[in-house]
Amino acid sequence: MWVPACADLSERNLARPIIPLIMCGGAGTGLWPASRENRPKQFLLLLGRYSTFRETIRRVSNSALFGRPIIVTNSRYRFLVAEQLAAIEAEANILLEPVRRDSGPAIVAGAAFALAGDREAVVVELAADHVVADADAFAKVCSDARVAAADIRIVTFGVRPSRPSTEYGYICPRASIGPDIFAIEKFVEKPDAQTAERYVSAGYLWNSGNFTFRHRWRNGQL
Repeated sequence: MWVPACADLSERNLARPIIPLIMCGGAGTGLWPASRENRPKQFLLLLGRYSTFRETIRRVSNSALFGRPIIVTNSRYRFLVAEQLAAIEAEANILLEPVRRDSGPAIVAGAAFALAGDREAVVVELAADHVVADADAFAKVCSDARVAAADIRIVTFGVRPSRPSTEYGYICPRASIGPDIFAIEKFVEKPDAQTAERYVSAGYLWNSGNFTFRHRWRNGQL
């Protein structure tokens, strides 16, 4: 289950759509040999009918909640992105990285592009290679996060662990400040097995690495 966490909760909702900012430039070499430099995992049919990139686009296709996506990808993947968007009759703004960098510069570029279209933009940053089984629950979390981000607060998405895992970073939540919305005590890196068991017992969340922010906040912090 996805859980938004932030510093405080605003009662004020936003009528404007959330802008999906999708990170799609990774090489996916951790899944070699299936995933290769010229065709990384986010574009492969690994689970079900669609690649995880297409599934990500499909999850943000509700125009009542989401705006036109912004996709940041490496220039060598521009045709793969265009091809897979066309296959599901989806449209998006595509930003090309001339060279591959970490996610920070990609987020800055995407957020700046969002600002050019709407100075009050609320952005949800998503990875193109995540698997989300419950699209309706995901949409609800994004809607809740939009409210929580309204007063210029960053909202990160935690996942309630199904087991102790050493593969993910964790979020230590503080008190609830709304339905399924928590303040954050701290972030912790990937633990060893014994520490992971302790984190799960203590109610820690997996850190999905996805978050929502109002562009004015993000722009002022970078």
